[in-house]
Amino acid sequence: MSNSIDNNNGGQVCNLDYLLVNLGRNRAAAVRLIHLFIDNHPQLVERLDRAAAESDIPALQDVVHDIRSSCVLFSAHQSVALARELEYVLYCHRQDGVGIDWLARSRALKESLNEVCGELARYLETSAD
Repeated sequence: MSNSIDNNNGGQVCNLDYLLVNLGRNRAAAVRLIHLFIDNHPQLVERLDRAAAESDIPALQDVVHDIRSSCVLFSAHQSVALARELEYVLYCHRQDGVGIDWLARSRALKESLNEVCGELARYLETSAD
């Protein structure tokens, strides 16, 4: 049985209508938030990769929390679910996480984060004045 967070099945990665409603339909504010996410995306990925490569559990917990918080803004449900799942695994292994391949464990989240960034970039391209 396939888990709903395993793939997107070709649907939208984000729900930008939800973001717009929460911002009172303020498109300028939404665009600013999207730009912030896209601008910070490389640093988030780099932090995730570095912490995973070093098996640095506290750093992984911090970056995964930051990723989840950012993805919540855009209703990126798959990324949020993957981040929650990884946060739980990190919590369970906070004392003994040395033998775990954190790069492999974080790969799905990284790929999902890239999908969010791509969809947000496409949104900016199609909504440009």
